[in-house]
Amino acid sequence: MNIKVLHLLSNWKWTEISEPAVDLARAQKECGAEVEFACGRGPTDREIRRIDYNARQKKMAPVHVLELPKHFNLLAAYRDCRQLRALLRRFQPHVIHCHNRNAHMMGYLSRGISTYPSIVKSSYDPDGLRRDFRSRFLYKFGTDGMVVINEKSKQASIMRAALPVDAVCVAEPGIDLERFSPRRKLSEDGHDFGLKYNAFVVGIVSRIREARRLDIPLKAVSALAGDHPHLQILLVGRGRDGALERVVIQPARDLGIADRIVVAGYCRGDRLVAALRAMHVLVYPRPGSDKSCRTVREAMAAGLPVVAPSVGFLPELIEDHQTGRLMTISGEDLAGILSELISNPVKLGEMATRALKISAARFSRRLQAEKTLAWYQTLRGHQQDAG
Repeated sequence: MNIKVLHLLSNWKWTEISEPAVDLARAQKECGAEVEFACGRGPTDREIRRIDYNARQKKMAPVHVLELPKHFNLLAAYRDCRQLRALLRRFQPHVIHCHNRNAHMMGYLSRGISTYPSIVKSSYDPDGLRRDFRSRFLYKFGTDGMVVINEKSKQASIMRAALPVDAVCVAEPGIDLERFSPRRKLSEDGHDFGLKYNAFVVGIVSRIREARRLDIPLKAVSALAGDHPHLQILLVGRGRDGALERVVIQPARDLGIADRIVVAGYCRGDRLVAALRAMHVLVYPRPGSDKSCRTVREAMAAGLPVVAPSVGFLPELIEDHQTGRLMTISGEDLAGILSELISNPVKLGEMATRALKISAARFSRRLQAEKTLAWYQTLRGHQQDAG
């Protein structure tokens, strides 16, 4: 049976869940499934930040633009339900795959109390599921299966959502390995970041805000600056108005390392790939809203060792001394690790090679697509047997 999947994403912004959802839908389609995608409607003047625009850039089609707000809204729900029910009658999917909370609710409301199509919910949190009333209700009445990113969240799904073992699939979000591959040729245009010749580059890819603890790499570089005159930081990211000055530039001035900071800003497309290639090591001081740590997986796919704290999903991504280093959340500890890596380029190169090898084995979009498609079939088979 050629399986048919409708992916639902209740948001219009191209955020941490949006790209993995689109990538999975596109990869499933490339594997031979019939796939359609629905997302929220964004402002016309913010095209490059909209999901529908970026999905089409990635050659995902068809893309249905509904209201689908991030948070539940009664009037929007009424209008979306009418359109989704019409879409279900026309497309007749076997699976409605929901990628966030309101999408889950809309998938349930549009399907109703029927057991067909199956409703699948993705969870991108390695620590497990939400426990609020609405989530518990949907787990009980509107969830036939869960896709989670690790074994810990699988066990939480089995316990909290009362799902059978076979109704939970562990599949890490895939990334575009070809895009980040060090072997892919990039154009020469727009990739000069103004770094010094022969600099040892400590990379940071992060939202610029106090909570992301960018003070840690600043303190580490300050501690090492005297012994390592070519040490620089390449910062990729943006924040709200005034955040760059408040969180990075002024603290760097106070530490006497303002000349060591190169700010690349928000990088899209090949400019992000070029920024990763300009780095010797990526420092990931603290996870943000993306609990699956996509930035770390992209860095590893670019052949870049990662230094990060041993929290959340990070110890499952980074093998200490093999693909990167796990640190305590302190500038002193990071300074010691960076000093060791600067003085041992052979070890740094070996970690880079292993990071690239692990990313190829674990983070393939096709691997995630094949795993989820096979699991859909198993899930449907169990439901038909039960019926």
